[in-house]
Amino acid sequence: MTQTPRQACIVAVGSEVVQGYVVNTNAAWLAQELAGLGWDVVRHEAVTDREADITHAVKAALEAGLLVVVCGGIGPTVDDRTRQAAAAALGLPLRLDHDDLARLQERYSAAGRRFPEGSEIQCMRPEGARLVPNAFGTASCFLARHANSGLCVLPGVPRELKGIWAEEMRAALVEEFGVQAPLFARELKCFGLPESDLNNRVRHLLEDPRAEGAILVDDAVIRLRWRAAAQDQAAADQVLEPLVAEAAQLLGDLVIGTGDVTLEQVTVQALRERGLRVALAESCTGGMVAHLLTNVPGSSDVLLESCVVYANEAKQRRLGVKPETLAGQGAVSEAAVLEMLQGLNATGAQLRLAVSGIAGPGGGTPEKPVGTVWLAAGMGDTARAWRLRVPGDRELVKWRSARAALNTLRLAALHNRLPEHPAQWFTPPV
Repeated sequence: MTQTPRQACIVAVGSEVVQGYVVNTNAAWLAQELAGLGWDVVRHEAVTDREADITHAVKAALEAGLLVVVCGGIGPTVDDRTRQAAAAALGLPLRLDHDDLARLQERYSAAGRRFPEGSEIQCMRPEGARLVPNAFGTASCFLARHANSGLCVLPGVPRELKGIWAEEMRAALVEEFGVQAPLFARELKCFGLPESDLNNRVRHLLEDPRAEGAILVDDAVIRLRWRAAAQDQAAADQVLEPLVAEAAQLLGDLVIGTGDVTLEQVTVQALRERGLRVALAESCTGGMVAHLLTNVPGSSDVLLESCVVYANEAKQRRLGVKPETLAGQGAVSEAAVLEMLQGLNATGAQLRLAVSGIAGPGGGTPEKPVGTVWLAAGMGDTARAWRLRVPGDRELVKWRSARAALNTLRLAALHNRLPEHPAQWFTPPV
């Protein structure tokens, strides 16, 4: 990387987070906010409401020289112990801010409410720590320096946390520690090859010393990410753009887009640009291909119609699949999906697609195990079918099959012809 950013740690306080009853969305949001100030978050932790656990986590992170951002445990109830733990970790006494207490009592009085006994704890902070007001709740926050690092304490309620960060804490953090070169990131999204194969193709770019490279998996969609510290976006682009451009050139049609774009978005865009309309026949995916397409604004320009033909009698009645085909080769077969495809000819769609498979958990055989999917596409007078072997449980088989179907449509639209294969990731073993 061009510069070494400062490092930070996010500690989520709450037994409900540790035990899985609440998902910690605060850490993901804060990590991106801190990156914009030049802090590289190197650790996420979740600890119980026990004071000893909080103290240990905060003290260890401070001793490692990290900026520690703690979320939660600053309210007035018996299980809110972050203030006491923060003071213990810093080796400082906990002090009551009388001015803050007076303001809080006035808020209760103005609302016509009695001030609850014990609520003054919300106005306490370690001696010397900076008060950060909370206009979104009752518990005040604080910021304290410690050697070359510090401690930033926020509420755990996401609405309060984001409000206080935007209104007060972000500016206080900048004032206390300044802003170093922010961290900028660029991503390529890819589909069609397993993670290990993609890694081998672009490994030299992911290991390039100019930026920090990473490869991430979101089911069958692979994200290649590069990150670098720079003074501004233009300076970051000088570092990141050559890496992204070379990777895109090496990977070709495996790249579906950059940033937050989805496979369904780029598929609809490609179909619209080519002026193609689509008809679908879905069995194992249960309408998921149509669902993903229609999530995209403007999909009415490209999706002509779709039918879910789950039962064999529906395949016969709606699409004219022959009973002897179903009896002899089964609904999950090349012959069946090609006949399903032929049944879509009457729609007049330029691009047609049919899919049938075994999503599980039952229904598999040695010849056709769970995850066996047949996908067929037709364009003009040309038709092609592919046998896929899609790993995963029932939901994943449906989800990944639908994405393979979308990719087939995307590639057909990009090149105005049917692809050789919709996704090498799902090539069945020999």
